[in-house]
Amino acid sequence: MAGGLQLLEKLRSTRELPALPAVLMPLLRYLDKPLDSQDVHEIVRLISEDKSLAARCLQVVNSPLFGCSREVESVQAAVVDLGLERIHRIAVSCSMLKLTPVVSSDLGPSVFWAHSLACALVSRDLATKIRFPDPAKAYVAGLLHDVGIAALLWVAPEEFRRALRLAQAEHISLHEAEAKTLSVTHAEAGKIIAESWHLPTELVAAIAYHHSPEKAPGNPALPGIVFFSDLLCRLNGIGHGVPEDIQVKSAKESALTVLAHHFSGVHPLDWARLTFDMESVVEDVHAIVTSVYGAIE
Repeated sequence: MAGGLQLLEKLRSTRELPALPAVLMPLLRYLDKPLDSQDVHEIVRLISEDKSLAARCLQVVNSPLFGCSREVESVQAAVVDLGLERIHRIAVSCSMLKLTPVVSSDLGPSVFWAHSLACALVSRDLATKIRFPDPAKAYVAGLLHDVGIAALLWVAPEEFRRALRLAQAEHISLHEAEAKTLSVTHAEAGKIIAESWHLPTELVAAIAYHHSPEKAPGNPALPGIVFFSDLLCRLNGIGHGVPEDIQVKSAKESALTVLAHHFSGVHPLDWARLTFDMESVVEDVHAIVTSVYGAIE
């Protein structure tokens, strides 16, 4: 327990945590606005001024996934070819790459990014299907839900490795292994880092309670969406590189109970079809990550 308290103190020290990428918050704020009121030139400027981010975005845009007939050489041209909304999402996703430290770990940055991106895509799709009013916010919540893992890699890399290896050895979830070895989970760590970044309350709750949406204060719908999306990703082999023995039925029912309480669109939803659609999500994510890293580690 003492170790857990010391780790919490390290997490609360902003000196120990990664800085929020400067471009990320302005981009997130634009995601809260209707598409027709967004300033295209301002978004292009924000992305273009961060040279490494712009380069990453163009790598993704020119990947086989988007099938551009010619090489796209500027952010402005990418917006013309693919549309502002898609480029905006790519930029927010690519800015996540700066959060993971360059340390030796069994959970490499490409694995972390692939899971985060897949969860974002599924969260947005699920939000649309159940008529959640803000699919863009669901996308961001899915993308950021595991920022606590990045925080733990920064402040306690050795301890995190032990948790990851326990999860691998016992086929349990990463957050269960963290609770056993660290007395702190990445959801708790994520809440601390999200609050230190002054993220909106809804996003903080989605990050903090994505493994326990029924405990979320206020409306648990967004944590519930991320819970289910995270589960689908892990079941389809795009998790944390940990083979888990997941009790699918009980886990799914827990998420459905939370969502069905708020959205009538949950009951007629074809969950089997949603699970089947994960195949295309996995293919898309592998294509995007491979365009940046070469291959998922």
